[in-house]
Amino acid sequence: MQEYSAPLVPLDKEALKRSGFTEILSGPLKQSVLRQPLIDATDSLARASLMFGKGREGGEGAARVVATIYKQMCTFYGQAFLYPIIEALQEMLKTSAPNSAPQLPFDEEQPAHDLGVDSAMWVGLERIHSAAKSFDREMWAENKKESNRVWELLATSGDSTGVNNAIAMARECRVEFFTELENRGEDAIFRALDTLSAHIQWILVTGSEAMSSGGGARLFGMAGGGASASVSSKSMLL
Repeated sequence: MQEYSAPLVPLDKEALKRSGFTEILSGPLKQSVLRQPLIDATDSLARASLMFGKGREGGEGAARVVATIYKQMCTFYGQAFLYPIIEALQEMLKTSAPNSAPQLPFDEEQPAHDLGVDSAMWVGLERIHSAAKSFDREMWAENKKESNRVWELLATSGDSTGVNNAIAMARECRVEFFTELENRGEDAIFRALDTLSAHIQWILVTGSEAMSSGGGARLFGMAGGGASASVSSKSMLL
């Protein structure tokens, strides 16, 4: 019999990008929205325990059901939910600075320039990070006894081949979920650093040249390559 696979309906990334950073925070990244799938998933684990039994009583059948629930939850919470959000946050950043020179000096009475990276973007990344930690704590809960969570339900189901296969599948899903999320998080941070770098150069180089041509004082001496100097996000982290 072919294994059941739940339909995958990911969030619309283009719609997320159109909604903007603030709407993302108040929508899919709202704490109650992030929490609800975990509540539903833990409820499914509890129902599976009641239907198939726990520990050796449930055996291979219970282990297979628990591992399948966990696999589907990893797929949903990752591919359908968190991954599109973090990709949208990344793609919303414009790494190129404005064409026109900045008006310097900046008005100190006004809010500081965001250098092309909305503060809500950093809040979004922090909430995604917290959601991933909650996902692991609420679903996997390794070494947490009497938790009725995935690790305990699988670890106490015996040592048959079927149980071991279920444990191996669940561990693989867990590693894949966090690896994919980490890779996307790194990409988003590198793009943010590229954006910051481009806007810093825009202010210091383009703004300085504009002030100089207008008779104002230069912001800094053009040492180490002058206007052609460039810093990439990855070199900033080295």
